[in-house]
Amino acid sequence: MPEGAQLDEFQESCLEAHNRVREAHGAVPLRWSEDVAAQAASWAQNLAEKGYRQHSENQLLGESIHISTMDDDVSGEGLVDIWQGEADYFDFDKPRWQKGTERFTQMIWKSSAEIGIAKVKMVNTERFVTVVNYRPPGNSNRPNDFKKNVLPKQ
Repeated sequence: MPEGAQLDEFQESCLEAHNRVREAHGAVPLRWSEDVAAQAASWAQNLAEKGYRQHSENQLLGESIHISTMDDDVSGEGLVDIWQGEADYFDFDKPRWQKGTERFTQMIWKSSAEIGIAKVKMVNTERFVTVVNYRPPGNSNRPNDFKKNVLPKQ
């Protein structure tokens, strides 16, 4: 982690959980990036004001979004557990983009190296929005990208 980076408890537990899952799938740990985190924070604030989920147009970053109510709010580790659950639906024998698995595949995408995480309370509602950005982005659909970047548990 860069010197001077101050992660809150949610960000720290989310990053640690990401890296545990990545290690199990043969991917190197993600490094915290202040500028990627700033992008995540900016988009999370935008969504908090809009009041609904929408992916950004930023093609330079991978992005996963989670919205929770105050009652079902999850920890950083809990969020990773939810996304890791998508692995049950991913066919590692035929690795390709598969609906409903994109947060899991982005999380373990081998060539992604940096992460930024932001969680913001939504305006006028009892919900939180979390944006996790990755650089370089994953889930690219070039031939063999999934085969090279989404590995089964080691």
